[in-house]
Amino acid sequence: MLGNVDDDTKDQNPVAAQLIRKHYKGIIIAAGGFKGDTAQAIINAGDADLVAFGRDFIANPDLPERIRNKQPLNLYDRPSFFGGTEIGYTDYSFFRAQEMTV
Repeated sequence: MLGNVDDDTKDQNPVAAQLIRKHYKGIIIAAGGFKGDTAQAIINAGDADLVAFGRDFIANPDLPERIRNKQPLNLYDRPSFFGGTEIGYTDYSFFRAQEMTV
């Protein structure tokens, strides 16, 4: 997933953050298709100071805990984003709740 495109097969290198870092030494927040490991990698490389998560946060209300504990992520449903109901927006379960119902 890169920008508005959902394709995990594409190279997801944070080119913009790397380019910006060459010219700007202030705080950089990178965003766009990051997962836990790629977010940590861009921070470790010094190309960004923080990473923002959007789509995965909608589908995973407990995203920080899932990343920290290497738990699987819920897949998001882009067509339901901001559709006016809770479906696909606030109806995703927390990981612990999923474990209890299995």
